[in-house]
Amino acid sequence: MLPILPAKKSVERRHQLPLRFEGHLLFIVCFAGLPAVILSLVLLWRTGYSLDHKIELSFLVVAIWSGLGLSARAYVVHSLQVLSNVISAVRDEDFSFRATQAHPGDALGELALEINGVSRALAEERLSAIDTSNLLRKVMAEAGTVIFAFSLDDRLKIVNHVGTRFLGQREEAVLNRTAAELGIADLLEGPPTEVVSRAGFGTNKRWIVRRGNFRQRGEPQRLIILSEASEALRAEERLAWQKLIRVLSHEINNSLAPIRSIAHTLGRISGNAELPMPLSQHLAHGLEVIRDRADFLNRFLQSYTRLAKMPVPARRKVALEQLISRVASLESRLSVNVAPGPPVHINVDPDQLEQALINLIKNAADSVLLSPGHVSPTAITIEWNVHASDLEIRVLDEGIGLTDTENLFIPFYTTKQTGTGVGLLITRQIIEAHQGTLLLRNRENTIGCHVEVRLPKCVAPRDEWTSSTESAYRASNP
Repeated sequence: MLPILPAKKSVERRHQLPLRFEGHLLFIVCFAGLPAVILSLVLLWRTGYSLDHKIELSFLVVAIWSGLGLSARAYVVHSLQVLSNVISAVRDEDFSFRATQAHPGDALGELALEINGVSRALAEERLSAIDTSNLLRKVMAEAGTVIFAFSLDDRLKIVNHVGTRFLGQREEAVLNRTAAELGIADLLEGPPTEVVSRAGFGTNKRWIVRRGNFRQRGEPQRLIILSEASEALRAEERLAWQKLIRVLSHEINNSLAPIRSIAHTLGRISGNAELPMPLSQHLAHGLEVIRDRADFLNRFLQSYTRLAKMPVPARRKVALEQLISRVASLESRLSVNVAPGPPVHINVDPDQLEQALINLIKNAADSVLLSPGHVSPTAITIEWNVHASDLEIRVLDEGIGLTDTENLFIPFYTTKQTGTGVGLLITRQIIEAHQGTLLLRNRENTIGCHVEVRLPKCVAPRDEWTSSTESAYRASNP
């Protein structure tokens, strides 16, 4: 048990207020002993003691009577002050104090035991609330969904880390601001669950919005949870296309084999037969067209079969600068400008990432070759930047730009005469298999396309970079 001293504010309060209870208590205690004092004084003055002795004994009786009254008053008042201070500490959420003399069997002792029990129960409840709050914060921090909590006046009261990234601002900059000021007022109203399309994390995505209500410290709050639906829907879409591709590949391959065999047999027979010249030429041309289209369909199916059987990335540490330089050197039609960037090592599947970058540079070169005018040395530029452990790779071109952004990732859709419509699909699948994102848009201040690849948490720690790579970068960028 901890001894309780009278709190300063309690003392000040006692001096400011009328001492009614203390006065009444003292009066009752003294009044209870008054008959005995009067009887003692009467008997004393009837004795044969001298006057001096009678006066001295009278003062002694009165002093004992007053002292006992004041002592009883002080004991009761002190006990009540102890209990008052314990309750005051509990009100201030300080549960470390306990009332002394908490013994069963008497009124004040039982009261002290009950107050100590209440304080102990509140302390346990507070610890439980703190644990629950810490767990809630941990869950919110680790959750991959956007979590907002708004008060009834539409002010943001709670937001998790993913929510601040969604808004593109720091937590202290968004708290207590209205939903209208944050540009998300449309998310507050609607059914309990719906799917919406809106920008987030730098790109337009589809989101599942869930709305609910809860109370915090007795005040009603509105809870808004946003879960990204694009990746889940895309995964379902990818599975559907893979099943379709497997069925088509089986059926078309079964038909291509006899077509190619019959075309080859007819070509051999027509070459040995003596046919009129116009008929022979037309037959040879027709058989050649059949063989060419059969070969194209075979290549077409192989491309989509590769898309349907994309393996899981086998990550290993590679030097980014060397990988990008190697990819840029593979484009033989145009020169690719490689902008200097930080010398880093990344943990990726180098074969898959190279294939993705090759597809992007090939598309950029095709776009530049279709554009009229002179081709500048920077018609295709590839550059990269690092943010903590996240990597951004950008491919910029001065081509004709994007004409139909809605169908960029639709299978079998292509604007090229000999295209299969699979290049961007494979690229996006590779990037998303690395938990990254692929963004394509037209450049704002000039012609051409801006492609951005974002790969999170793939950059190796700085102490793992090779000293030779870092020295080469410093030499080229003094």
